[in-house]
Amino acid sequence: MAVSTSLAAILKGTGLPNELLRGLGIEASAQVDSASGATASPEASILPAEIIDAARRGWNLFPVEARGKRPLIGGWPEAATSNIAQLEAWAREFPGCNWGLATGTTSGVVAIDVDGAEGRASLADLERQGFMLPVTRTVNTGRTDGGEHRYYRQPSGAEIRNDQSGKIGPHIDTRGTGGFVVCPPSVHASGKRYSFTDPDAPVADLPDWIIERLTEPQGVPAQQSAAAAGADAGECISKGKRHRVLAALIGKLIREHVPQEGILQSALALNKTFCPALDESEVAKTVADMTRRYPTTPSEWQEPQPLGGELPAVQAFDLALLPEALRDLVEDTAERMQVSLDYPAVVAVLSLAGVTNRRATIQPKAEDTSWVVIPNLWGGLVAPSGLLKSPVMSAVSRPLTRIEALWRGEYESALSDYEQTKEEVELKRAAWREQFKAAQKSGHHAPLRPDDSISAPVCKRLITQDATAEKLHELLRDNPAGIMVIRDELSGWLATLDKPGREGERGFFLSAWNGDTPYTMDRIGRGSVRVDACCVSMLGGIQPARLRSYLADALQDGPQNDGLFQRFQVLVYPDVPHDWRYVDRPPNSAAIACAEALYYCLAHLDAVEPLRFRFGADAQELFIAWLTDLEGKVRADAFHPALVAHLSKYRSLMPSLALLFELADSGAEAVSLQHTQQAAAFCEYLESHARRVYSMIVSPERQAATELGRHLKAGWKRQDGMFTLRDVYQNDWRGLNAPDAVRRALPLLEDAGWVRRMEPEHGAGRPPKRYAINPKLCRGTK
Repeated sequence: MAVSTSLAAILKGTGLPNELLRGLGIEASAQVDSASGATASPEASILPAEIIDAARRGWNLFPVEARGKRPLIGGWPEAATSNIAQLEAWAREFPGCNWGLATGTTSGVVAIDVDGAEGRASLADLERQGFMLPVTRTVNTGRTDGGEHRYYRQPSGAEIRNDQSGKIGPHIDTRGTGGFVVCPPSVHASGKRYSFTDPDAPVADLPDWIIERLTEPQGVPAQQSAAAAGADAGECISKGKRHRVLAALIGKLIREHVPQEGILQSALALNKTFCPALDESEVAKTVADMTRRYPTTPSEWQEPQPLGGELPAVQAFDLALLPEALRDLVEDTAERMQVSLDYPAVVAVLSLAGVTNRRATIQPKAEDTSWVVIPNLWGGLVAPSGLLKSPVMSAVSRPLTRIEALWRGEYESALSDYEQTKEEVELKRAAWREQFKAAQKSGHHAPLRPDDSISAPVCKRLITQDATAEKLHELLRDNPAGIMVIRDELSGWLATLDKPGREGERGFFLSAWNGDTPYTMDRIGRGSVRVDACCVSMLGGIQPARLRSYLADALQDGPQNDGLFQRFQVLVYPDVPHDWRYVDRPPNSAAIACAEALYYCLAHLDAVEPLRFRFGADAQELFIAWLTDLEGKVRADAFHPALVAHLSKYRSLMPSLALLFELADSGAEAVSLQHTQQAAAFCEYLESHARRVYSMIVSPERQAATELGRHLKAGWKRQDGMFTLRDVYQNDWRGLNAPDAVRRALPLLEDAGWVRRMEPEHGAGRPPKRYAINPKLCRGTK
């Protein structure tokens, strides 16, 4: 029965029960205060806006314990109310409480409780069978696995009770008459708030198939399929079952990739078994709606295209790139630790550079004597946590620590001798003073001053792990050949240099990379310390995620974009090996001894008079051709500026590697063609890894699209064939943990043909955006 607008206004003010008002077709949208007769104002209320809105809808509420579900009042089924004054009184009595919404006939709302991921999987199974849940007002419950409450209108003439027996589906419960759900803005035990996924979405009607399942007599199987509901051959399917049986057939044919015309013909044939049959136009409309909403045949899709944010392929490491003296050590370490050859190979080369530093130089050009290269190098290992970066660095650089241990023993012995000599010198000086005083008093000639010029021994160093810039500067003063810095994590070191006030340290390390730049530190406490040539080699590890974050921040135009990171020329980011096997054997002692002997010989070269190298005649020709090719890449304007800056540092990298390889194989003063070829090939190998590293400098949208594409490629939602925005962001994947982030990423996936926006469902309200997945993704898209 409908009533006029004026009569509706009068009836709302009489205090009639909300259920009776709804029966008269009047929406209980305002609550009259029983004391004053005035409509409650949300601005003047202490109640949350969500509770006021619920009360205006005529939903009966009551307080429950904070971060819990236990009712705080007795007899809540009868006491629950939409009276604003009473709700405010409870809010004052139980500050910070959660709120319960009484379901069923008392509020006119039935809640479908979907238990997290398992409940969503059940919903997906139901949809595949043709049982659809209309879009409706939905609450995110705050569960870590994404639980939700879906509100539907209480059907007239049917009492829906609470159900936890799984009649709708596994892990899907019903809250009807006699039950309640915790509602927004309550706080879940997880600490997250209950919230509406779409605050403007209306409450939809409860589907007929749910009503049938929840009201069917005991003993009828709750999980019967749509086909079992009356779709056997020759059986007349009665009214009430027709739509779900039809939807089940259409869904089955869609999953089997039947063309739309074939689906329509099958649906029309099934319609002839209905009693009475549906109008054929209604059948055709149902087919059209479902085939728009769900993916159909693969032939309707184009081949998916690369997203552009994927990591490019890299060259695998070849032992032939190394000098022979280091190959056995690298191979032995990689096999015992079951890591990529790349890791120990890079550590071995960096150790070779760190032990050489200023002890040898190379003049790359035949005539230009102004360009002399010091073979110190910076490099690192890019790998996720847990892939043994630090153990590999420790194992391969151990010969350097053994050399330092020998030097430390020599230093301690020399220090003991120095202390003894110093004591003798002090005694002689004291005796001379007494003799000098006596000679002055007696008028005799003063005695000769004893020689007291002794120097304290200096502890020679090769490596340091954690030194401040000031201390490293002192170590360089005492070790003119240079120092190797080994850091477990480069990210911490980089973050330290980026702190305000540390600009001077950045300048110091930039100078130390060149290997020949003088540097003076003036401090009030330490005085002035000068180093004629700062020379540092550096090695460390860094995780891809932290490197990506650093590149995104540091390589923008600004003071941090000073080329510091591009100085890490020997940087590798190999694929994670998946063919792990258990290896337990002693290390190759002969390989370790060979490397140790090599490093020991190089460590004892004279830094004051370093070995000076040039390319041999044929090697010089190769270097000219190689440098010409490099300059073409650097000047082609075809790469990201950060990658160009990195490749430009290869001008000194290639001759440095050629010199180091020559030294490792006991070469003469001319670098041979063989070692120059090795160095050129090593640079080509490193360039492939540099391209991978700098490929991470992409927009956040492309990173997010690549991340979602990775999950789609791995099979996420492939069985369903589609997903919604909420399906994505509730997983908290990197860069995809918010609706806006997902919205920005999806156009890139659409352009590449990975997904397709589906037509919205017909009906009231604003349906969620659904995306179909290209079924061809399962066939090898990179």
